[in-house]
Order: sequence, then C-alpha cells, then structure tokens
Amino acid sequence: MLLAPLSFGSLAAAQPGGPGAALRREDARAHFERGIVLRDQERWTEALAEFQASRSLFMTLNGTTNAAACLIRLERYVDALELYESALRDFSERLKGEEKRDILLVVRLLHNAVGTIGIVGGEPGATVQLDGVPRGELPLEAPLRVPRGPHALRVVKAGYQPFEQRLDVAGGAAVQVTVRLIPLQETAALEIAGTTREEPSARGTRPERDAESIDARGPRRPPRLLAEVSAAVPLVVSIGGDGSTGCVAPCSKPLGVGSSLIVRGGYGIDDLSFGVSAGYLSVQQAVRGRSAKVEAVGGASYSVSVDDAKALRGVLVGAWVGYSSGEGFLLDVRLGAGGLFGAVADARTSAQASASRVLSFSRFEQSAAAHFVYVAPEVRAGVRLAGQVELTLGIEVPVLIAVPRPASSQQVFVDTTTGLDEAASAWFPGGPLTAPLFPLFMPVLGARYDFY
Repeated sequence: MLLAPLSFGSLAAAQPGGPGAALRREDARAHFERGIVLRDQERWTEALAEFQASRSLFMTLNGTTNAAACLIRLERYVDALELYESALRDFSERLKGEEKRDILLVVRLLHNAVGTIGIVGGEPGATVQLDGVPRGELPLEAPLRVPRGPHALRVVKAGYQPFEQRLDVAGGAAVQVTVRLIPLQETAALEIAGTTREEPSARGTRPERDAESIDARGPRRPPRLLAEVSAAVPLVVSIGGDGSTGCVAPCSKPLGVGSSLIVRGGYGIDDLSFGVSAGYLSVQQAVRGRSAKVEAVGGASYSVSVDDAKALRGVLVGAWVGYSSGEGFLLDVRLGAGGLFGAVADARTSAQASASRVLSFSRFEQSAAAHFVYVAPEVRAGVRLAGQVELTLGIEVPVLIAVPRPASSQQVFVDTTTGLDEAASAWFPGGPLTAPLFPLFMPVLGARYDFY
C-alpha cells in the first residue's frame, strides 16, 4: 500500500509561495513520475534519486513514503526509518485512519532491524567514527542509530590515544559504550648546555613521542564478562597406589591418558581476569606384569603376576585468576585451584605366564570414592578474532592432592586353576589406590568470548 502510485499533489505539504512556486511544483511532479516508472521496474537506486529530487523541490507525503520504501529495498534501514518518522511528523494533520496505521506498522518493523549505540565518557570535541564514517563529536546529542550486526567504533582526539572497540548490535537493542581517552605523554625537556654552529636553536627543544611509541597495546580493554570452554587430553606418569609399586622388568607401565572438558565464567578488567570453573576429568593407566603378594589361609603368602587397569573419574569445581598480554597474538598465564570429586577403580587380572603351575585368579575390581584438591598453573598462546573471540592452545599442569588417600578394602577370591597347594582361598590385602600426590600434564585447546 505504501508503494501505491498515488497522485503527486493529493497530500502535498504546505510550501512557501511566490512566483517560482508553480514551476518548482511542476519540476517536482516530473521527478516524482519518473521515480514511479523506475520503481515499477525495480530500479531502486535510480528511483530513490528521483524521489529525493522531487522532495527537495516540493515536499509530499507520497514522495517521502516512496523514497523510504526504496531505502528498505536497498537495505538502508536507518535512513528508511528516519524518513517514515519525518512523514509522521510533517504530515501529522493529514494522516488518518489506515494510512497512518500502516506507516506506524512499518516503523515498528524497522525498529527490529535497527539498534542504537550510546556513548558516555570521552573528551569533549573528540570525533566519533563508526565503520570508518565520522558521526559527530562528543558529547553526542543522541545515541547513534545503526543497522543490526557488527560495527567498528573509533573515537579520536589530538593529544590522546585512539579508542577502538568492535560491537555486535542486535535489532531493537540499545548498546552503551564507556569511552576512556588516555592522554599521550611527553618526554622530559631536553636541555642542551650550549648551542653549536650546526644547531643554533637546539637549546630547550622538547621532542614529543607519537602514540605508537607510548603504548603499543593501544587503548585499554573495558571491563567485561567472559565465558570459555576448554578441551584437554590429560597425561599421567603414574596414578600411584600399590598397583604402581614393584614395577620392574618385565613389568611395564605405559603413560596414562584421558579426556577433560572444562567451562569457565568470569570477569575481566583490562588484562586481568578471574572467575569460576566446572568440568569433568577422566584418566586411565595400565600396569602389566607387576609382581604382587597374595595371602592365604594359615598365614602363607605367594607371589603372583598381575595386570592392573586404573581409572580416575570425577567432577572438577574451582576458581581461577589469569593475565593476558598482546592484541592480535596472545600470551595467557593462569592459576586455578579447587576440588575433584569422583571415584577411582582398579580392575585386576592374572598376568599371562608360560609356566604351568603359576597361581592365577578370576578378574575382580576394587573401587573407592576419591576426593582431591588441586592447584593448576597454566600457560597458553593464541589469537584474538574480531576483538571478542580468543582461540588458544597451551599446557595446564594440575597437581592433585588426595584428601584423604583413596584405599580399597580386603578382597577375597577363590583359585580355580593351579599354584595353591595348602588352601583353596586367598586374598590381596587392602591398600591405597592412588599416590597421595601426583601431577597431570594436559595439552589444552580453548575458546573464549568476551561480552562487552
């Protein structure tokens, strides 16, 4: 309905009179009618130019709404919204009924495609640039209207470091940015004791540094919330416990391996950040061909060759503090601490042996609750994408301290083959399932998002 080719002059706004008024009106009508033809051919840019030329000569409601409709087709939603609002304002006495309701509906829809950026702080007279285009000087009279999507904000003033920030503006959202301009520092006065023939005016010169030599980092980062997810492959030299003692050739104890997923949330102030973390950790290690003692009825003991498969699983909960340096290329250091709450299990079987009369037993499993506190230093390197996303790769070394040390109860089994001459029942004595303290080595891949 808003694109309907209504009569040019049917809703004309009041125009100044005078000898040239009729001529201006006829020229405006000619531009308007050419715009209608171009609009029907969907030549939106050319039609917009004709409607704008018509409006500059003689203002009409139809010329205004047709120009706004062309702007919508060209996805220039901010300009379209401003034109429709001017139509409601300039023709308020003539707009009635359905025609006014239709324009109000379009205005509401355009608000869903447009957001605003408000700026507080900064220095009076500083120039505001949005996506490389100057938009005024501070203080601004009103928030900046922008299409929804990503935008690059830059505030500059002579004698200050530029302020830069990337923003994601949602439709209908109002984003507020706090700008802080840092003054450029000057070097101390350079006093020269005496002038020379080559430089007679060198006395009392005061050289000035440029912005890049003062602080290569650029403007400080504003306070922000942040969220991060990290995936890791924990490696362990030894979980410990009685299953890791006495491992000499031909016993073998390969490196333990597992998986971990940790989510972090926190708050950042400039390059410092801190927060809380939660996640899951699992690590397994096998010990093959270990020599162990089994006790039998009557106090007898026997040597037996066993294979142990240990698994530690649990939930991690903690807190962390970190420091980040760099802009494009990042170097992050962090220290975390907290607790691991889970369980440790040991599945034990008879080791393979070639001798015919070797004590063997059925497979059994020991388990116990496992509670650890941990301290986890970490270092990472990575890149920052689009100002808000960080991708990092590094190493984290949690040191687990058992509180208390998990241990198994006495286990009983019945021998079903050979190797036990005096009794049919024997058992392994209870014992610890882990070492009191052991480190993990965790290569970590992380992704972080800062909410400005």
